[in-house]
Amino acid sequence: MTICDIAQFHSPLGGGVKRYLHDKRLRLEAQPGCRHVLIIPSYRNHVTAGPGHAVYEIESLRLPGSKSYRMLLNKRRILEAVRREKPDLIEVGDPYRTAWIGLEAGRQLGIPVVAFYHSDFPRALDRTIVRFSGPLIARGLSAPIRRYIRRLYNRMDATIVASQHLTDTLRRARIERIAHIPLGTDTALFHPRDSRDRVRAEFGVPPEAKLLLFVGRLAREKGIKNLIGALDRLSPETPVHLALIGDGELDDWVHLEANRRPNLTWLPYCESAERLADLYSAADLFVHAGRWETFGIVSLEAQACGTPVLAVRGGGLEESLSCETTPLLADAGTPEALAAALSSALRRPQVTAAERKARHQALAERFSIDRTFRSIFALYRHLIDENRNGRSAAPATRSAVAGGGTAAR
Repeated sequence: MTICDIAQFHSPLGGGVKRYLHDKRLRLEAQPGCRHVLIIPSYRNHVTAGPGHAVYEIESLRLPGSKSYRMLLNKRRILEAVRREKPDLIEVGDPYRTAWIGLEAGRQLGIPVVAFYHSDFPRALDRTIVRFSGPLIARGLSAPIRRYIRRLYNRMDATIVASQHLTDTLRRARIERIAHIPLGTDTALFHPRDSRDRVRAEFGVPPEAKLLLFVGRLAREKGIKNLIGALDRLSPETPVHLALIGDGELDDWVHLEANRRPNLTWLPYCESAERLADLYSAADLFVHAGRWETFGIVSLEAQACGTPVLAVRGGGLEESLSCETTPLLADAGTPEALAAALSSALRRPQVTAAERKARHQALAERFSIDRTFRSIFALYRHLIDENRNGRSAAPATRSAVAGGGTAAR
């Protein structure tokens, strides 16, 4: 089985999509007879190949306003790579040009094409339109945008969705062949570690202060400015130190804030899972102020390391907190609401080693990365077998079957 991912959202500075594709490659390579092909935007044209994988970097222009993303537009090179590798199935991870190129490649080779709904495209586009053109224009474009995603995703053999919230959203948009498969994390890598004193000393955190942590892109949609603004609204009686790990469009602003605030530390994007596990384990609380995530792998990583997570109500991280008895949720992503939620969370007793171990165990049982990929690979095999055996139903009636996941119509 050869699987080809065409990944517009692959960033050299990390992110959930990059983590998902990396984990997929490792698990495909570990299975006899399986191979992973990855096609990504890059600053160069280059191919890297190994026994069980190949990575095609395609020279692409940088996405305007982004430090880490590029626009994967070169149809000729994408189709050449797919024809050379002859995969059994293609997965696309965005709703833009590469999705249509993937569909064309699938038609040419006569193979299934699957979409992974990594980004809630209508909501993200609504946000951008409101920001630049106002709510009236956004409301006028809402129906055409939804017609577009219906037209695109109903051409797919299946659309994989990580959260129940987005599954319901796509059902309402009349998308068919939805496979609800929650994401997971590698709980063998991410587990509680004895790093608290070492990391706090590295960051210069006073003994009486609580260590807050954010890991991810430094981007507007992550709520970074509101999170830092919340620090100014906390009581001096509850001293905190916030560590931000990542790079992005807000780099310069975050660097200035870190230089002027003794209780703010910034570190660049971290590739090492071992290092991240140390950071997660040392924190008193992981905080994510964004409302636009589709799931939130960083939330799973933090919980797997035994650290409680505070997120925003109505955001994409809520389902990832379902292992928590009482999830920590801010009512909104504003500095005031975040400060109120932080004040409440930080009044709780310090998390014990036993509580960290229990959080890790609960997370491992529900959100194991191996469980995720068992479901995804079962879906792949079903679609490949169906296609090879000539039993493919008409696009309007074929159902997505995901072993261990939930198929939705």
